[in-house]
Amino acid sequence: MPARCNAVPSHEDTIVAVSSPPGRSARGLIRVSGPDVMAILGALLDAPSSTVEQLQAWPAPGRLVPCRVAMPSADGSQDNVLVLPAMVAMFFGPKSYTGQDTFELQCPGNPALLDRLIRRVVELGARLAEPGEFTFRAFLAGKLDLTQAEGVAATIAATNDNQLQAAAMLRQGQLGRFADGLSNLLADQLALVEAGIDFTDQDDVVPVGPDALRSELEALTGRLDDLLAHSRSWGVVEAVPLVVLAGAPSTGKSTLFNALLGKQRAVTAACAHTTRDVLTEPLTLETPDGQRCEVMLADLAGLDAPENLLSEQAQTQARQAIRQADAVVCVSDQEQCPDPSGIQTPPGVPMIRVRSKADLVARNQDAGSGGYDVALSAVTGQGLESLRKLITQQVARRGVNTSGEMLALQPRHEAALRGAREHLATACQLLVAQQGRRSIRQVELIAAVLRQGLDALGSLAGRLTPEDVLGRVFATFCIGK
Repeated sequence: MPARCNAVPSHEDTIVAVSSPPGRSARGLIRVSGPDVMAILGALLDAPSSTVEQLQAWPAPGRLVPCRVAMPSADGSQDNVLVLPAMVAMFFGPKSYTGQDTFELQCPGNPALLDRLIRRVVELGARLAEPGEFTFRAFLAGKLDLTQAEGVAATIAATNDNQLQAAAMLRQGQLGRFADGLSNLLADQLALVEAGIDFTDQDDVVPVGPDALRSELEALTGRLDDLLAHSRSWGVVEAVPLVVLAGAPSTGKSTLFNALLGKQRAVTAACAHTTRDVLTEPLTLETPDGQRCEVMLADLAGLDAPENLLSEQAQTQARQAIRQADAVVCVSDQEQCPDPSGIQTPPGVPMIRVRSKADLVARNQDAGSGGYDVALSAVTGQGLESLRKLITQQVARRGVNTSGEMLALQPRHEAALRGAREHLATACQLLVAQQGRRSIRQVELIAAVLRQGLDALGSLAGRLTPEDVLGRVFATFCIGK
């Protein structure tokens, strides 16, 4: 979730922001949320084409309705009022995203026009929203937990399918539900321990024994271990393997790049040195067991003796990309595989030797002949599937499965889960020496350790408070009769 500003703004304000991506587009979206939404919308709309009363009577919140927006001229004069056709959708609290009344205005996506609309809404009583404030209000309204809010931010920042899927699993609340479930079970055990401290004089309160408590805590520790073992680090999701196409100029690298992607991404020409920059595009591969794996495919400038400064800079970028690569596809159109010593790959980085333009020779070479791993034609498609399989074999171990159901843990999540596991393990160690006893010794120390574990789990979703444990004590036992 985006960082909050130092001075936390009031959540009773009405806020406004452009919610569509920056730049020109067919449509732009302005979102307004807060207690003064209806008054602002009424002043914004050009009557009688639409009225606030009609909007309040909508049977289907969220449905787009045509309207016209009236905006005075820049000097405030009413002689030159701009009337803008638009579409408006109403979302009424508490069922809206923020839990407050909200409207979304769709209009032509001209940045200057959107900026003028924003200034008009601010003149009518709203203020500019802080970064992430709509989602922050959704969290405060109980619409999202912290992990889901982080999923929203991760979705916006995603640059490939791996990150989109990982963000979707966060946004859907899978980690939050796990943390809530485990927190509930741990809170029950903590309530039993604290009841043994505070209510020992109550006949109907039976303190939990050390053996029973240790058994429950070991089961919770096992669930944490299972989640950590079947999750992946967010850094792995972001580190998509890089596969580069390298070789001399005019060997067909860009044509192969387009053929592997299935679209015309790179400019191709008969003349040499067409490619100047490092072009990258995500490429989805399929593993032998039918799983999908995403890599980043890069087309590089041809490597030879640079003729000028521009060519030298292009080749410097190409060699830098090779040093960062997880696999290098060395492309050549010669009958015999050239010595690839000019391509300096990092230690342990595999190289796949490709014979290109196989459709232009009288005798198409088979994969492996002439020192090549595969002979192919990017024009006819010959050998492309073989190359895909070779790339998959080399980088599948480094790739991220895009069709699995493994959670991706951000550093904060992993630290909280491992912290909770450490506290549970500490409590279990304290209980080992008490095997067979009827009551728990060092009960205050064990309760404090369990509280730390509960706080670590509660920090994931941001929901658990100390009062929750006390509430469980009163719900479980007949106290206060």
